[in-house]
Amino acid sequence: MGCRNIDIPELSFFLCPLQVFDVQRKVTYRNLSTWYTELREFRPEIPCIVVANKIDDINVTQKSFSFAKKFSLPLYFVSAADGTNVVKLFNDAIRLAVSYKQNSQDFMDEIFQELENFNLEQEEEDVPDQEQSSSIETPSEEAASPHS
Repeated sequence: MGCRNIDIPELSFFLCPLQVFDVQRKVTYRNLSTWYTELREFRPEIPCIVVANKIDDINVTQKSFSFAKKFSLPLYFVSAADGTNVVKLFNDAIRLAVSYKQNSQDFMDEIFQELENFNLEQEEEDVPDQEQSSSIETPSEEAASPHS
C-alpha cells in the first residue's frame, strides 16, 4: 500500500491529518518526511498525528520512531486489524481538529472558508432561478394546456 500526493483542494478539509505508516514496511516510514513536507508547504499550522499501524507484534511498540519526536508530533500505536487504540486515536484527532478550527490563526483557513462560502452562495443563487423556471410555462406548454 502506497500513498498518493495531496491535492491542494483536499487540504481545505484537513483539520487534523493522520500520517499513517506500516511498522512492517520501512518504506512507508521513510516516506513520512516527504508527506509531512508537502503538508506543511500548504498548511503550516494544522495539527498532525503520526500513526504506527499493524502493531500486532506488541514488541514493535517498544521501538523508538524519531520522526514524531523530531517534529513534536503525537505518535499513536494502532492495529486496524483488531482495533487497538483506533477509537482513542480518532477521539483525540477530533479534539485536536475542533480546537484547531475554533482557534486557527492560519490565513489559509480563512481563504478556504471564503471558498466554501462562495460555493454555497453560488448554489443559493442558482436555486431561485430553477424554481422560477419550473413555474413559467413555455409557449409549447401553453398550447398543450387545457386552460388555453
